[in-house]
Amino acid sequence: MRHALLALALVLAPVLSGAGPPVPAATPRPGISAALDDVSFMAGRWVDEEKGALSEEIWSAPGGDSMMGMWRLSVGGKAKVFEFLTMVEEEGRVTFRLRHFDRRGVAWEEKDKPLVLPLVVKGAGLAVFEGDGKSGILRLTYRREGEVLVGRLEKAGEAPVDYRFRRAPQAAGTENEKP
Repeated sequence: MRHALLALALVLAPVLSGAGPPVPAATPRPGISAALDDVSFMAGRWVDEEKGALSEEIWSAPGGDSMMGMWRLSVGGKAKVFEFLTMVEEEGRVTFRLRHFDRRGVAWEEKDKPLVLPLVVKGAGLAVFEGDGKSGILRLTYRREGEVLVGRLEKAGEAPVDYRFRRAPQAAGTENEKP
């Protein structure tokens, strides 16, 4: 019995901490039943400015059956990469899709092959998306900690990368955005 409880604790600890279980090497999990309200905590403008770099992620509030977003990374005042992000509610599930672009707008992925990451775990201020990446399973976790949005990128066989965004002040003319 003690071994069963220890095994259960080892499996649940990463999930309860917001990290999720280790990234599997083979097949991603199927999406779970969810609605955009489950991920609406991500809406807003989030920034991380450290060591001459700007990492910025912006998400619209849910509208109809979708949310849209963008992420950019600038280093030393020069744009390095952009991402176009969407979440769409489809058949009772939420699917995250993204495409990467270089500074000239040239896409990294083939035109008919965005990265597709179904929502596989949800909770209060927690959303975990998982799907097939270029070199194996890719997991993207978002966790809200007050005025901080933590994003964790995990790729099979690589160390996780965390992004800690703080909520950016609202720009003039955006007073109607959902906080």
